[in-house]
Order: sequence, then C-alpha cells, then structure tokens
Amino acid sequence: MKLHFVSWNFTEKNHQQGIERITFLHGLAGTGKLWRPIAASLEKDFAIMALDQRGHGESRTIPNDEPGYSPLEFGRDVIETLQAEDFSPSWIVGHSMGVRSACAAAHLNPQVVKGLILIDLGLSGPAGGGLNQNLSSFLSILPSSFTSREDARVFMANSPDPAIGQYLLAASDMSPNGEITFPFDRKGLLEVLKNAHGVDLRPWIREYAEKGNPVLILRGEKSKVWTHDEFITEKNRFDPLKSVQFMEIPATGHGLPYEKRAEFIEVLRLFIGK
Repeated sequence: MKLHFVSWNFTEKNHQQGIERITFLHGLAGTGKLWRPIAASLEKDFAIMALDQRGHGESRTIPNDEPGYSPLEFGRDVIETLQAEDFSPSWIVGHSMGVRSACAAAHLNPQVVKGLILIDLGLSGPAGGGLNQNLSSFLSILPSSFTSREDARVFMANSPDPAIGQYLLAASDMSPNGEITFPFDRKGLLEVLKNAHGVDLRPWIREYAEKGNPVLILRGEKSKVWTHDEFITEKNRFDPLKSVQFMEIPATGHGLPYEKRAEFIEVLRLFIGK
C-alpha cells in the first residue's frame, strides 16, 4: 500500500545531487505532520518525508485486499512508498509504533534503508512496551470526538502515560466550531496493538546490523513505555555489534522527539554525520 506523506526539501535537483534522505515514521495514533517542527530544523540539509502509516491520517482507507495491521504489513507500506517516490536509500526514523515499521522495512529490503533511528519502544514483549493492556483499554473507551479541546484535555488526564495523552492532543484536528476529532481508525489502532503481541524485533535489528548497517536506539529517561532495566538488558545483548548504539536522553519520557527537540535533532545530526 502506497502511503500518503508530507515532505520538505524534496526536489528533483536535490535527488540528482544525492542529498541525504530521512523518512520519519510516527507513533500509534499520530500522523506525518507531527514531525513538522523537527523537519523545519533539518530541511536545509536533508530531503525529508514523513509518512501517514496505514490506518492513520490520509492513509486511513486501506484497500480491501490489504486489511492487515501486522508490523510486516506496515514495513511493506514503507518500502513500497520509498520505492514509488524514488526516495531510497533513506535513513528511517521510527518513534514508538514506528519502531516496528522501521525494523520490518529493514528486514524486508535492507537495500532501501541507509540506517535506523529507533525511539523508545521495547524490542520484545506485549506490544513492545510497558503500557500493554492499559493502552488498549484506554483507546477502547476513547470517544470519537470532543466538543472542545478542554473536554479532550480532561479525558486525556486518564491516559496510562501523560506523554500518550499529549501526543493524542497534538495529533487531533479541530473543526471551525471547536469540535475535536482524531485522524485515525480506532479499530485499526486496537488491531495494531493486538498484532504487535509476541513480535520480537531483535532478530530483524541483528540481521540488519550484522551487515555493518548503522542503528541508533534511543530511550527517554522517564519513559513508562520502555523501562530502564529493559533498555540496559538490550544494550548489553547488542554490545558485541559495534554498528548498534544505545542512548538514553535525560529528563524526558516517551515523547522524546517533541519534549527534547533540540537534543534529539543534535543526536540525529551527529549519528547521520551532518
């Protein structure tokens, strides 16, 4: 499935000049537009695409012959979109749910992925994170709309992680009369979480990194989605692979790219070499 995307500095001239490409993959319930503030600080030096993943944003309508929500199907979407737009090889930055999509893409076609930057998601276990059933339960009772942003903000206070509530509000749309709606298919989100159970990203990361491909894995110090102990365990497990780097960003949680935008951009530039 070819995905909708927003882009910055994506021109034929830059393509011919071989400018570095970055593809951003949002988390559960987000859209590509959420990367706009980060892209604004990078677009002078990089060509950038931010995808709306299946079930989200302008990619909400899924063809009848492609109804699935498994990480591999998300990864195929990424590959198909990059190839259709001649946007490879590309660095792929995945946040939360986007981590699974990024790893699946690298597993399916490593030639189109120049490197991986994976942000704050457990590499194995139920839905890849500590929120597990609490997040599913919260999404199952999330209203399809709110009469005002304040009503939405009050409801989001019940989110299993404050960063999740903030993320949902940031991704929401407001109508002229002030009504708040969300750019995703809620049933699809629950299917994403269901299909993520039991998925182990470690073999995909290992097979990609063993070829010398660079991988950066980030965690927010205060994240409730991925615990510090789990992060350290994975860091030790991958220690023999020098192409894999782990980094914990202080004073931030699951919303790391948005809460610590300047620090995140600096880390991204250093890793890519810009």
